[in-house]
Amino acid sequence: MALTDSERANNSQDPSTLSNPDVFRCTHLQLDCAVSFETKTISGVATYDVERVSSAQSDEDKVFFDAKELIINGVKVNGKETAHTLSAVPGMDPEVFGLRLSITLPRSSLGTSKVSISYSTTPRSSAIQWLPPSQTLGKLRPYLFTQCQAIHARTLLPCQDAPAVKITYKANVTVSAWATCLMSALSKGSTTTSSGKTIWTWDQPVPTSTYLIALCVGDLSSRDISKRCRVWAEPGIVDAVAYEFAETEEFLKTAEELTIPYMWGRYDVVCLPPSFPYGGMENPCLTFVTPTLLAGDRSLADVVAHEIAHSWTGNLVTNSTWEHFWLNEGWTTWLQRKIMAKMKDDDKFFDFDAIGGWKHLTDDVALLPDNFSRLVPIIDGCDPDEAFSGVPYEKGFNLLVDLERRVGSPAFGQYAKTYLGTFKYVTVTSTEFRTHFMNYFKGHKNLKDFDWEGWFHKPGLCPTPTFDRTLSQGSEDLAAAWLSYDEGKGEVPKVDTKGWNTNQRTCFLDAMLVALEKADRKLQKGTTVSMDRAYGYSKVKNSEILHRYSLLCINAEDDTNLKTILKFVTTQGRMKFVRPLYRALYKSKMGRSAAIKTFKENADFYHPIAAKMVAADMGMGEGGEGEDEGARKAAADVAEFFVDNKMAIAAVGIAAAVGIYLTRRKK
Repeated sequence: MALTDSERANNSQDPSTLSNPDVFRCTHLQLDCAVSFETKTISGVATYDVERVSSAQSDEDKVFFDAKELIINGVKVNGKETAHTLSAVPGMDPEVFGLRLSITLPRSSLGTSKVSISYSTTPRSSAIQWLPPSQTLGKLRPYLFTQCQAIHARTLLPCQDAPAVKITYKANVTVSAWATCLMSALSKGSTTTSSGKTIWTWDQPVPTSTYLIALCVGDLSSRDISKRCRVWAEPGIVDAVAYEFAETEEFLKTAEELTIPYMWGRYDVVCLPPSFPYGGMENPCLTFVTPTLLAGDRSLADVVAHEIAHSWTGNLVTNSTWEHFWLNEGWTTWLQRKIMAKMKDDDKFFDFDAIGGWKHLTDDVALLPDNFSRLVPIIDGCDPDEAFSGVPYEKGFNLLVDLERRVGSPAFGQYAKTYLGTFKYVTVTSTEFRTHFMNYFKGHKNLKDFDWEGWFHKPGLCPTPTFDRTLSQGSEDLAAAWLSYDEGKGEVPKVDTKGWNTNQRTCFLDAMLVALEKADRKLQKGTTVSMDRAYGYSKVKNSEILHRYSLLCINAEDDTNLKTILKFVTTQGRMKFVRPLYRALYKSKMGRSAAIKTFKENADFYHPIAAKMVAADMGMGEGGEGEDEGARKAAADVAEFFVDNKMAIAAVGIAAAVGIYLTRRKK
């Protein structure tokens, strides 16, 4: 039976897990495993402390785990061999959710049971990307990293793969002698075995959701930023990484001033190879970041501020299910902007950054079906990755800003500390947040008409916010001048932008993109050529600027920069950049065939999550049924390519994703 909106806002039953944490819940993990680059597998034993939390009669003697693309070699309960089954769950597509691992526990077990699962991953694991030496900077050693958010932890190890299940864990990871192993935990050192391997030992004493378990193995070097902050990267770029993220300790201290003490002990950053699909991933104690942040001037380091903010909003206080993802990302976006405004000693920066966020939101909402443009989305039966967008970030942020303006910033700042103190170490639903907030501000006159139901459940954009445009005005004026020039009114703008920072430049480019979209118009090719002559944007190292300028070039059908654009989408795999650029190229005259050809030739470079999503994006157009058929054919073509090249991970779900696209077209 479908949930009502009110039930969904308070729903703590996870629609994305096959486990039963409402009956039996894992509390601690001891992981002993070995990494093999030769077979592209991780094998070992995962031993859980499992507590009975309900006396429910149904399946009261069975604990369920999520398992996908895993080989289960055996199970022990309290040291004794125990039978187990792996089976699909009706209504839950095994290609998306995997299989249910069912293990019988003794009926006499009223306390904690030790459940040990001997297992091995397979090369199909979507959580793990195995990179050959050719895809690393050093070109000599292979590399692996994991990405478990949202529901990929079940392909790394059998687990209760639900955010509401928070566990402590310890791990012993065996790797080749040449390799450094990192985890989202505190290092307890390493030892050398008699066979010449190295065992790295890790401890995570803070209860952590399984999607935050992370592993990275490669040829790595480090540099200390402070007593509790260190950066890691391949030796050839570690010094550049240390320079770029030198402000990490300052970010961390500023966040503590705005919140409560940092609970995780260390805050390290590892800069991954370019195929990492996100800007950053907030794995506790070890944030993963993309090398697209290496602009050389620290101008993109605010992504680290975002991941640092997650140490409180997301990792410490966590969304109960992926339907409540905005509680992770909306709060984190709010805190990130508070951190940056405080460090810049300018409250106007908060609004300035939010203006760019509003464009991100409007762009994404235009592509999303109603189910996914709600703040509390309907994700029953689908992979939460399909719903990933700017909605939880920016719509969630704007909800919090609306509340902050109603009660005043000082009072809201104090509330944020209370919220974090109340829900630390546990998870929260949208209704629980609403109840907690309204109780804290009980009787406040400015909250009587606050439309909680509309914010949570109404699809599309939220009410248009009003932000201070003092810092953005110059950028917006320059955009207007270039658009006027494009219409044949006047000469090339003579504004000197040499002293502009990245935020001003991206605001300028965003303002142009927004105006073009609103007017449904194209630039003249000569305009982007003149812009490049004036600013040299096609040659910048700053990925945010190059991305936006590339979109303008595609809009103008400016094929003089096609090689630059194709190089950009094939030398990094960050979905924020590659998905919009592939979509735009596919819709353009100059880039349609090049987009398909380039993607096929480089598909194995991308992370499986990114490859699947870009493949599904192929064929997004604005026409009628003919283009729908084109979308089907393009996706089928790409999926066939994946299968032919033994890339089943990326092929899985493409047809379903195209079905979602076709559904979006009908909205």
